[in-house]
Amino acid sequence: MKKTALQLLAQRDLARKEKDFKKADSIRREIEVMGYQIVDGVKGVELLRIKELKNQGIKELKKGLVAVFGSGEMSPTGRRIHEYLISDKKPPVKIALLETPAGFEENPRSWYGKLAEMLEVGLAPYQPQIFFVEALTRKGTKSTNDKEILRTLLSAHYIHTGAGSPTYAVKHLKNSLAFKYLYQQNQKGLSLSFASAAAIAIGRFCLPVYEIYKAGANLHWEDGLDFFKRFDLNLTIIPHWNNQEGGAEIDTSCCYMGQKRFNELRKILPGATTILGIDEQTAAVFDPNKKEVLIMGNGEVVVIKGQKADHFSSGENFSFTLLN
Repeated sequence: MKKTALQLLAQRDLARKEKDFKKADSIRREIEVMGYQIVDGVKGVELLRIKELKNQGIKELKKGLVAVFGSGEMSPTGRRIHEYLISDKKPPVKIALLETPAGFEENPRSWYGKLAEMLEVGLAPYQPQIFFVEALTRKGTKSTNDKEILRTLLSAHYIHTGAGSPTYAVKHLKNSLAFKYLYQQNQKGLSLSFASAAAIAIGRFCLPVYEIYKAGANLHWEDGLDFFKRFDLNLTIIPHWNNQEGGAEIDTSCCYMGQKRFNELRKILPGATTILGIDEQTAAVFDPNKKEVLIMGNGEVVVIKGQKADHFSSGENFSFTLLN
């Protein structure tokens, strides 16, 4: 008996829970052949008939781009990447800066304020209107579940989040309304960008950088926000891949872990995952419509699966299938 689209959708959800993203992606394509498009939104997963969308004058529901910075979101290189992400928008462009990852700091606005200044100058032709989304903690007066605080996310043309602590970001964004809004807006065509702490936090597994590098905790991983599961991808993100702040004396590559220590971390990964290492001053830009990743900036991106490592330079792109 031929399965219905709803039955296939249930199978896709099960494949996702089992982290079999290759199977989930195959089921999604089967559903699309049946004339449906899957939309992952705040209210859950929906099936929309492609024919009905076309009758409404909608050719297809295009998702927004997703950029993941290795670093440099405030640099001239970063400016060009931000511009690429909003190049299809007409001025004035509303940009929302989600401050959650820095919510534990004495002045969370410090870094995001500097970024805002750069965007206002660097993106001047787009007449940027910058809004700070002060959702700093899961509970309390500045909650990541407060609709009033988060309403700017729903009217923005572009959303960025970055500086702070990876583990703090996971703790206060996981299963939150703020994180659901990021998914919803991206499904509607809004581009997002993640840098620094947020880049680590959105992976399948989260590297506790500060706990290990600053506080001397034993090597370990924590569960991340697993943002890319909505694209049927299982990714763990490591920014600052080629970091050299330690100079000749201290290896600070692999996000301050150093190559030797990172090799040990790979051995204790809690489960299967594809590692995406992103150099300084570089970004991986995901296009969920074309199912391609474009590399932008000054460095490289490395895709590590098992013992295999594929390197890509700025200007190159590769298919999502490489990540499965």
